[in-house]
Amino acid sequence: MDNTMNRRDFLSSAAAAFAAPMIVPASVLGRGGAVAPSERITAAGIGIHGRGFHDLRWMIGNKDVQVLAICDVWKQQRLAVKEFVDEFYGNTDCAMYRDIREFLAERDDIDAVLIATGDHWHAQASVRAMRAGKDVYTEKPSTMTIAEGQAVVETAKRYGRVYQTGTQRLSEANHVFAIEMALTGRLGKVHTAYAHIAPWDAAKMPRTFKPAQTEPPKDEVDWDIWLGPCPWRPFNIEYVKGGWRGDYDFHTSCIGE
Repeated sequence: MDNTMNRRDFLSSAAAAFAAPMIVPASVLGRGGAVAPSERITAAGIGIHGRGFHDLRWMIGNKDVQVLAICDVWKQQRLAVKEFVDEFYGNTDCAMYRDIREFLAERDDIDAVLIATGDHWHAQASVRAMRAGKDVYTEKPSTMTIAEGQAVVETAKRYGRVYQTGTQRLSEANHVFAIEMALTGRLGKVHTAYAHIAPWDAAKMPRTFKPAQTEPPKDEVDWDIWLGPCPWRPFNIEYVKGGWRGDYDFHTSCIGE
């Protein structure tokens, strides 16, 4: 069989195709209030638990956002987030990843990421994502240390990425007003500032380990990735469930919240 096609054959078949009636859903064209796929921000979630679920619900509710993937070291949470996203869109397209490195290496189609891991992963995940060409929204605190903060700022500048951290209260009207009062001198010379740090006082946070438990298979919980940049310690599922708060290695205390 001759599979070649000359220019005349091509033009004839192309003309026939364009002459045929085409039914295109309004959503593809961006009509009826829908956003055309080409105009949507493709997004993914990294470490979506508690507060992260609140952020994800807000994100997925925006018509110009399409959530395509979830990355989490805990299989139970990966499945829960996938179920939520798939149910929202009415499909089974949300991809799951355990390893952030694998996710960033494979998904060139993702524009932005929502990072809601434990505090100790915020800087690492943000820098890795921006180097991979993603814009970033991360939960507070942006980093654990000043050096990490400098690395995040430098990375955002070098790679031309949009970076935002969710210190939501600074965007509330009363806080904006108070900041404006201080910066414009309407409060006079500001000489003292008080910060509320309860219930997690950094000076009182424990440095002891939770009781050691048998470490599960990596597909169930990847403990090494969960620890990330922190010193090794024995596995305990309570850390993964959110019990890292109030622990010196993982948490900045309320001054970072």
